[in-house]
Amino acid sequence: MRSVKHLFLAIIAVTALILGGCGDDDDTIVVLSYNGKFLYVNNSATENAVSGFAIRANGALVELAGSPFATGGAGIGDLYAANPIAIARSKKLLFAANTTDSTVTSFTINSNTGALTPVGLPVVSGGTMGGGGSLAVDDDENFLFVGNETTGDVSVLSIAADGTLTPVPGSPFALGAGFGPDGITLNPVGDTLYVAGSGSNFLAVLDVAFDGSLTHIAGSPFAYTAGGAITSFVLSSSTRGFSAATGGVLASYDIDADGAPALLASLIVGGNNQAVTVTRRGRLAVVSGGSSSFLSTVQVASDGTLTLVDGAPFVTAAPTSGYALANPSGRYLYVTEAIVEGVNQIEAFRINSAGALTSIAVYPLTNAEFATGLVIY
Repeated sequence: MRSVKHLFLAIIAVTALILGGCGDDDDTIVVLSYNGKFLYVNNSATENAVSGFAIRANGALVELAGSPFATGGAGIGDLYAANPIAIARSKKLLFAANTTDSTVTSFTINSNTGALTPVGLPVVSGGTMGGGGSLAVDDDENFLFVGNETTGDVSVLSIAADGTLTPVPGSPFALGAGFGPDGITLNPVGDTLYVAGSGSNFLAVLDVAFDGSLTHIAGSPFAYTAGGAITSFVLSSSTRGFSAATGGVLASYDIDADGAPALLASLIVGGNNQAVTVTRRGRLAVVSGGSSSFLSTVQVASDGTLTLVDGAPFVTAAPTSGYALANPSGRYLYVTEAIVEGVNQIEAFRINSAGALTSIAVYPLTNAEFATGLVIY
């Protein structure tokens, strides 16, 4: 039995060496479930590009060779909760919105080096993104959803295996008078789309048909009542959702079997944080963006009660411009920041067991003008 155990441990050690690489902790790339070793940000620039970084085992970032990767489009945006970047993980594809010319660029991802290669030319979304351009991919990776803030609709593009994008019949799909999409997200199985409309202060909940077409569920759009104007929405499971709003208002929701939200609790985190993400299986919410020079982590109880983590809000090196995103293990957090107009960076934090943050380092973004969106592959 002892020899079998030792053989098992030896196999684990060799596997870790092969996956992690050689050298000390600072030189080792993390390899986790669903990878989690590369971070990408849409730079949202006049000559738009995506910056890519390797994530080291200690949470540090190292910019990839060839980064930033040109999109071929123009992409300045102005909504703090827009998330103009998305991934089709199993297809090894990355999508970046170019908001100025309302196009989307597809890239293939080299899973070994992290390098991005564009798939043809940027594709017209079919609507006018304006300051929006939020992207989301369904669970089966069949469709890319695009929020068009100016025209008040959502484009749906089918995703081919090689990354080619084609509008589905009927796209773009109108949301209703005065409804301008800001943050958008899908439920875990990808058959329900949630669209925050800060201009109308409603949350649209749309059924996604097998062909990608969208229809409002009963009662949609739902009036937002938690305070401020809703800007982003995220789900941690099929039954729990969270919104962020102007004025730094975080709210939790129960989601029923049809996808409809029911308000559970709300909390003012301060400042003007407008972008929300969740980590640690929905037990920790992170609120950022809105040009506040801090971000907040919030503990989430099983009944949806929200409690600021001790020490929150946590000061950032510069005003946060968009989303904060945790790595798959929930140990490290990354947020986009704008030092001054046209000068952007990423700040990395360590998250302790209670959810408190400690800054690790800041990483400049080359030629980034209003970076708001991050993804981890």
